[in-house]
Amino acid sequence: MMDTFTIELTDDEKALVDQIEFEGLALKGHVHAERNGELVKQLTKMLIARGAIPEHRRKYFTDPAYNVGGRGSSRLDLFEGNGCRGDAILVHPHFLRHLRYFIFGAELSPRVIASFQEAVRECGMVTSSDVVPLGLLARRLARGAGLSPHDAREEFFKLALDCGLSQSTAVSIRDSAGRK
Repeated sequence: MMDTFTIELTDDEKALVDQIEFEGLALKGHVHAERNGELVKQLTKMLIARGAIPEHRRKYFTDPAYNVGGRGSSRLDLFEGNGCRGDAILVHPHFLRHLRYFIFGAELSPRVIASFQEAVRECGMVTSSDVVPLGLLARRLARGAGLSPHDAREEFFKLALDCGLSQSTAVSIRDSAGRK
C-alpha cells in the first residue's frame, strides 16, 4: 500500500503541474483552454513515457471493468465514441479529472483518506469478510464529508484501488459508499 497517493514527479513534471488548471470550468476562454490543453498533453506524454502512472489508475481510464455502469465501455472508449481520439483526448477539458487522478489519487480530504487507509491496513490481507465493514466505513466517511452519492462512489472506488484492493472489492466499496 502506498503511504501517499500522489505519484512521484520529476522537476520538469512539477513545473508543468504548477501551470495546469485542473478545473475545466475555471478555464477562461478558448486561448486559456488551448494553452492548458497543450500543457496537459505534454505532461501526460511525459508520465506515460516513463511509466509513472500506476497500472490501476491507467486501467481506471482504459479498462471497461473499471468503469462501473459504463455498459461495457471504458472511459477512453467514451471519448473515442464521441469522436475524440489520440492527442485530442489529452487536450479535451473533460480529460482533466482523469489526469488529476493519475497524479494525485482520489479527490478526498486527507482525513478521509487516512481513516480509510488505516482501516485497510488494520485488516492486513483484505478478505471477503472485510468488505462489508470497509464499505460501511466508506459510507460513513462519505456522509461525514458531505459527498453526493455519485462523488462518493467514484472517489472511494479510486481510493480502494489506491489502497491495493482488487477491482471487485473496490466495486463493493464503491457501491456501499454511494448508498443513501
